[in-house]
Amino acid sequence: MNHCLTQANRRILVVDDNPAIHSDFKKILCPALGGNPGLNAAEAEIFGGRQAAPSRTVFQVDSAFQGQEGFALVQQSIAAHQPYAMVFMDVRMPPGWDGIETTTHIWGIAPDTQVVICTAYSDYSWDEMITRLGISDRLVILKKPFDNVEVVQLAHALTEKWRLGQEARLKLEEMEAMVAARTRELQAANEQLKIEMAERARTEEALRQSQKMEALGRLAGGIAHDFNNLLTVIRGYVDSLLAENHQPPDTLEALQEIDQATDRAAKLTSQILMFSRKKRLQPQVLDLNDVIAGLGKLLRRVLGENIALQFQANARPLPVYADPVMMEQVLLNLVTNARDAMPQGGRLTIDAREVEIGEAQARSNPQSRLGSFACIRVTDTGNGIAPAALPHLFDPFFTTKEPGKGTGLGLASVQGIVEQHGGWIEVENEPGRGARFSFFIPVSTAKPGLTAEAWPKVTTPGGTETILLVEDEPVVHRLAHKILQRLGYQVFDASTGQEALSIWNEHAAKIDLLLTDMVMPGDLSGRKLAQTLQAQNNRLKVIYTTGYSAEALNLECPLEEGLNFIPKPYTPENLVHTVRRCLDETSARPPTVASTADI
Repeated sequence: MNHCLTQANRRILVVDDNPAIHSDFKKILCPALGGNPGLNAAEAEIFGGRQAAPSRTVFQVDSAFQGQEGFALVQQSIAAHQPYAMVFMDVRMPPGWDGIETTTHIWGIAPDTQVVICTAYSDYSWDEMITRLGISDRLVILKKPFDNVEVVQLAHALTEKWRLGQEARLKLEEMEAMVAARTRELQAANEQLKIEMAERARTEEALRQSQKMEALGRLAGGIAHDFNNLLTVIRGYVDSLLAENHQPPDTLEALQEIDQATDRAAKLTSQILMFSRKKRLQPQVLDLNDVIAGLGKLLRRVLGENIALQFQANARPLPVYADPVMMEQVLLNLVTNARDAMPQGGRLTIDAREVEIGEAQARSNPQSRLGSFACIRVTDTGNGIAPAALPHLFDPFFTTKEPGKGTGLGLASVQGIVEQHGGWIEVENEPGRGARFSFFIPVSTAKPGLTAEAWPKVTTPGGTETILLVEDEPVVHRLAHKILQRLGYQVFDASTGQEALSIWNEHAAKIDLLLTDMVMPGDLSGRKLAQTLQAQNNRLKVIYTTGYSAEALNLECPLEEGLNFIPKPYTPENLVHTVRRCLDETSARPPTVASTADI
């Protein structure tokens, strides 16, 4: 609050063209301070030392002899932050503004000023003054000649009224400021609450989607496991028959068709595992710029001549620790989807960049997080995505294509691969104008050369060692037994972990290698069986096989395809080569000992 405005304001302006009037006002409102000392002493002596009456309030009175002059003084007082509380205004002041016009101008710049119109006769009727000035509580009429007491009372009352009005106005402004500040706080809190509610809704939706995908992933993993067992048998017997040179032409052609169908089925199973994020990765440090550039020719063939392809590489390398085949699969799936969205042709842009994810962007997407990421954006100028389809884009088996034109696993696989690499996908969509898919992979600071060790091809797959074969699927078991036995190996057969333990207890000294399925009925999994047997003989070689992926089983020991791991479906050639390599392995690798955690 402005302290000077709430103190008593005794500043009064007299506007009158008669100098005598000014003298009268000053005598009334500005008596000599302290009175006459001689008279005060005489009064004290006469009245026996009685104190004189308290001194009267002294007002500061300024004079103006024309309306324009008075208006100028009011302007100056406002500029100096010393406004007049009231004005005694004469009505007639020729030749300039009269009192009514002057009052109108003063109220235009100082609307709180209290005005006393002084008039000796009726220049204007009351109705005329009200018409010109309006009904106002700031206006008083004083008839000339005026009474001194009346002038003093008006001065006291109206200056105090001005002060109280200023104080009330300032307090009201303070209250309004407090209300406005509190309103802003409440609005900010409300906006923050809306943001938090939206973030919570997005997080809950992401959690529901994650739970749904996890459930579907488990289902898909189980389907893939059973399907891979069947494909192993089909592929094994077909390869065995194809190896025989006496097949009739028709039979040979049928076997080749079966073999090709088996390959397509195996690829479909692989897609299911990718969508469920259970496909085994073979990561290495690579530059995504090089991956995209290396796919250029293939992508142009996929797109056709009516779609222009533009690639904008990052100015610097984009190193990521990723499976190059999987990265190619992601790009190929996204480009294929973009092509299908542009049946009449268009333009497809792939740009690679390094981005720094900050807190604002991390809050906008529950899957994102802080840090440096390689961002690959695939933008098309096609039809865009129907709003109703957006929530289901990454659902497995969801497709907007005609029957037979798509499996609905493309984007689900893309999401599975990207999330398996520690990243996420974002989608921007403009129906009728195109869509953009952006996927983010953490930038790597690791050194190149982190690929899986390459093993030389075995030229002599047969042998005479003894193998303990543990497989709960009868048809797969019979196939593996037949393949191994034909190549000279001695084979002990078990369909459960407990059966394998019984055989081990009787023939442990003869057994050189354990070939076991990872997941079997009962409480003794292949992993726990290997732990138990290697605890008794740490020289025992172990090969694991499964229709699941190793990642899906959360194994802790290192598994290397072609050495101690055979993913299903496998061919007879894969089986015998892996067995031979494992038996011939003499490097100083620690034995594959399972953890105490069962599968």
